[in-house]
Amino acid sequence: MQPKFGTLEWSKKNNGALTPTERLHFLCNMAFLAAREASDAVREKLGFLKPVDLDFSDFAPPDTLMAKDAEVFARETHTQDLLSHGYRTYYFGAILASYGRLKYDKELYFAAAVLHDIGLTDSRAVPLKACCFAVSGGRQVHDFLVCKGHAPEKAQIVGNAISAHLNLHLPVREYGEVAALVAKGAVCDLFGFGKRRVSANFKKHLLRAYPAGNMHDALLSKEQMAPGSRLDFGRKLTGGLPERLWIQDIR
Repeated sequence: MQPKFGTLEWSKKNNGALTPTERLHFLCNMAFLAAREASDAVREKLGFLKPVDLDFSDFAPPDTLMAKDAEVFARETHTQDLLSHGYRTYYFGAILASYGRLKYDKELYFAAAVLHDIGLTDSRAVPLKACCFAVSGGRQVHDFLVCKGHAPEKAQIVGNAISAHLNLHLPVREYGEVAALVAKGAVCDLFGFGKRRVSANFKKHLLRAYPAGNMHDALLSKEQMAPGSRLDFGRKLTGGLPERLWIQDIR
């Protein structure tokens, strides 16, 4: 059985470089997100889409040892803007889970969300050009959690979610809830996919707590990434992040 595209097991063959078939898979994921967003826009205009109207405080991070270990590790390694992106990824994914009535392990999800971009920090285990940053980050967080005494099977779920999040879209039935939500939260924060499903009040409070900052610098937009990786391929297709992110216009 072939390992799932984007996972830690998958990455062992080539450190995250895409095959022609995987490039097509990646393109299909991009097309799916664009089509779903277009559908949401139509449903919103017709009055059929009702955003989740829950309080920002309803989604406080879990008070568990793993969550605390992950949070401390993130604060020690991330710039403030990258850390804020990790928190926004967590909150956007969590409220989108409420929209879809999706149940998930909050501890594992928080750990994966807040650390999903650790491969872009100065603490990264390998150079950016040597390996897909999501792959190296997933491996790094997996090893960190195991060294902290957390169950290897839980560390594997977190590591896989981090490694796979650059697929952009991760079906729950294939990748599990944790990985699916990390991807949902990240693409919502950076590109606005799913934003219509979140109330204006929630978005306002989230950005007040975790401001957008300079995400181009935080995500190392000017740095060259591993050749043939998902981020490298995506940048060549789209030019990278929009010049101005949608979250910068939230007041």
